[in-house]
This record gives sequence, C-alpha cells and structure tokens, in this order.
Amino acid sequence: MKQYISILFLFIFCAFSVVNNKEQIEYSEQQKLAWSDYKARPNKTSSFKALTATRISFKANSDGKKLNISIKNIFEPQNSWTKTQENIDLLEHERLHFHISELFARELRKEILTTKFRSKDEKLMNEISEMYKHSMKELTEYQKQYDKESEHSINEFKQKEWEGIVFKRLSELKPFESSEIEISL
Repeated sequence: MKQYISILFLFIFCAFSVVNNKEQIEYSEQQKLAWSDYKARPNKTSSFKALTATRISFKANSDGKKLNISIKNIFEPQNSWTKTQENIDLLEHERLHFHISELFARELRKEILTTKFRSKDEKLMNEISEMYKHSMKELTEYQKQYDKESEHSINEFKQKEWEGIVFKRLSELKPFESSEIEISL
C-alpha cells in the first residue's frame, strides 16, 4: 500500500504542478514578496503588467498506520515576471495572489483533516486526489475573479475589499497553516 500511495501521489503531484526546485519561496505570513523576487523575463505580448506564478505542492506517504501529507504553497520566481518595478499598488495586488493560493492550501488541509473517510486503501487515495483536483480548479477560478473584480489593482476599492476578505479568511483558517498533516488509517 505504501508504494501505491507514493506512486499515486507522485503522479498527481507531477500532473498538477511544474516542479522547479532551483529557487522557490514557500509561503509564510511574514514573507513579503518584492519585485526582485520576480525573475522571469516579462511577456512583452501580454496585456498584463505582472504575473505571479504559484503552485500548491502535494506529497503523501504512508507507513500503513498513518498517512502523512504535505501541502505547500510555493511562489516560483523563475516563472513570475513584471514589466514595472515602481508600481507598489500592483505589487500589493500580486502579493495577494500568493495569499489566495495559501487560502486554498489551508482550505484543502482543512477539508482533508475534517473528512470522515470510510476507506483506507486506494479508494482513500482517489478521494483525496479528487479533493486536490477540485481545489486547484476552484483556485484558478478564484484568481481569475480576483483579477477581474480588482481590474488588476486599478480598482482600489475592490482591491481593498479583496484584501479584507482574503486576510479575514486566512485568519479563520490559522489552525490549518501547517503544511504537514497526518491522517490515521
């Protein structure tokens, strides 16, 4: 079973995130992204002024008695870029994308920890895999909604509104901030 879990989650992890361990920044509430963290060459054909690339890594292993899961929110400097380094409002907007990713990482941890799983075999792995896929799909839609409503930081009122919503929810999910969780089998 341990091999099955490792293989299944390795597949899921590779299928849903691009892994580049050369340089990455793991989420921390104290960590404030700076324009200097944006290392990729700007996409000159894009209408966007900046792009924040994040991923939620997902790893699992089991000893047969418990399932250890690591869910980390990662900022990818080599895939993140900006066309300007002077716009602080835009930087705050981009930082919130990283916070939104953390919000979804915490919600996924909470969902996994509070679900009463009935199975302890490959069906359990399938259930968790579906939770992860669903969460990533919702995250993508939420990020798009944030960009649309805030007009990529141009609408200051909506930007502040989004900040309030996201930080309030992060605070409510503080019990799920640890990237490492465990389920008894």
